[in-house]
Amino acid sequence: MRAALAARDINMVYRLLRRVGFSQRQIAALVGQSQSEVSEIIAGRRVSGYDVLERICTGLGVPRGYMGLAYSDIGDVLNGGVEPEVSEDVKRRAYLAAVSGLLFGEIGLGRAILGETAPLAWNQLVAVTSTLLPTRIGRSDVAALRALTEQMRALGWAGHAGMPEVLSPVTQRADRLLKVAEGREANLRALCSAAAELHTLAGWCAYDLHLFDLGRSHCDRALRLASDAGDLPAMVSAVLHAAWGEPDHDDGLKLCQLALFRLGDAEPGLERQLRVESAWRYAQIDYPDQARRELVTVHGLASVTDSLDAAVLQEGLGSVELSLGRLDIADQYATKAAYAYGEKGRRRGGAAAWIRRATIHARAGEPDTERLVPQALEAVGVVPSARGRAKLIPLEEALAARKTSTFMDLARRVRQVRQGTSITSPDTPLSGSGH
Repeated sequence: MRAALAARDINMVYRLLRRVGFSQRQIAALVGQSQSEVSEIIAGRRVSGYDVLERICTGLGVPRGYMGLAYSDIGDVLNGGVEPEVSEDVKRRAYLAAVSGLLFGEIGLGRAILGETAPLAWNQLVAVTSTLLPTRIGRSDVAALRALTEQMRALGWAGHAGMPEVLSPVTQRADRLLKVAEGREANLRALCSAAAELHTLAGWCAYDLHLFDLGRSHCDRALRLASDAGDLPAMVSAVLHAAWGEPDHDDGLKLCQLALFRLGDAEPGLERQLRVESAWRYAQIDYPDQARRELVTVHGLASVTDSLDAAVLQEGLGSVELSLGRLDIADQYATKAAYAYGEKGRRRGGAAAWIRRATIHARAGEPDTERLVPQALEAVGVVPSARGRAKLIPLEEALAARKTSTFMDLARRVRQVRQGTSITSPDTPLSGSGH
């Protein structure tokens, strides 16, 4: 149920309620809908309106934070018990304005680009705790925070569940350490930079579960901390992670463009990832020529040496090539990414790469699709990721388009996993698994 709520999959929410004995009439009475509306949603109609989602949360007694409609119930208390109704479009525009102001404000351009900026409601994320703090902050404390961030990142890549809940108190404590470091500029700047990296990771983990408000809030906080530290790469990294998580293609592209303009030629690795994301966004909004130009620039940049960065790059390039219809090239990238992730135990990234491979072969009508689809379902089935399940949609569409009984059956299995009605256990691998 938590996964369905995080994905705002009301179809699944209602079907889970039906599974435990609620009738359509009872559900309708709880959420303030007609029985026919409930029936249509169970049959597949999507629900996206903020007011409707909020009414469903209220009727079912579910914290709005579970759907990403609020950071937590603590936020309701801090807001005096009243949460303003803000559309997703307004939230995206506010975040873009904040990014432009923080990236360009110090050189006199920020407020002229996308409007006035204000901090997102970071203080509403978690309740205040009272753990003891050190009396002073030194280099060892900064190093410890960076080491902890790397441990948290490893857990996230490995596919462990509940990362936003794990990271919230960790980021909160890191922010409280900043008060201890006040007055010692060198230590404060180093701590701000380390805390920015931690918040960026927390934002990425929130976006992975489609907790968009929480993801933007963490990335906004990361950007502000990196700005205070004068750490341009950390600033751009926060925006890149926000672009990766942004559901709207136009706004995701704008985030990349802002970051690229501010970055210049300072960090080829970050530029490469930003341009790959830009190329993918261009392809999604039907600008293939711009996407190809971005790819030319990517290939002209220095090669990647870090194996994990290389895997992320290959996965991204595979996505772009698939969107452009160049299936052979896409398959080469996706295969390299899948095995590179597997060698490092990065199950979350590996799931995306295996889905991509299966989608490519389904689009081409290759016979080994029957082997690759179970591999992809096994990979995504053991990783609690709303983004991962959303990546199954193109695979399902590619399979259904073939209209053979075998491919239609595979499409049905993909849909079951995507909707959460069939969960693959790592202890019971599907046939055809070879990774």
